[in-house]
Amino acid sequence: MLFNTFIIYVSKCCVAVSLVALAMLTIPVVEHSIVLLMTVLTVLVLTNAMMYLAFYKDKSYAQSNKQRVSEKTLILLSMLALHCTTHLTMHFTQHKTSKWSFQLKLLLAILLQLSASTVGFVQIYM
Repeated sequence: MLFNTFIIYVSKCCVAVSLVALAMLTIPVVEHSIVLLMTVLTVLVLTNAMMYLAFYKDKSYAQSNKQRVSEKTLILLSMLALHCTTHLTMHFTQHKTSKWSFQLKLLLAILLQLSASTVGFVQIYM
């Protein structure tokens, strides 16, 4: 349980840092175009909604012993949604919160996003 809590904590910290880096990367691009900004925000909201629905669907399928949504799909949707609401979704649906292997895969995906954000940030601002 302590290991799982640690993974969740590290994941949340990495998401926060990654989102700040991504914001720093996108602000110069979208600051002069309200249409582009609204498009980016709309896509982000839609992908987060899709991720929530996928987690909810997987949870309901698990309870009724139906074909499940694969972990690969859940992590890919989380990456597309920039991991913004992944942990909130997991706790609202009470799904995948105690499965440490999924938490570890999610942490690796978050670290990949963090690395890409950091590289982009360094290339632009350094």
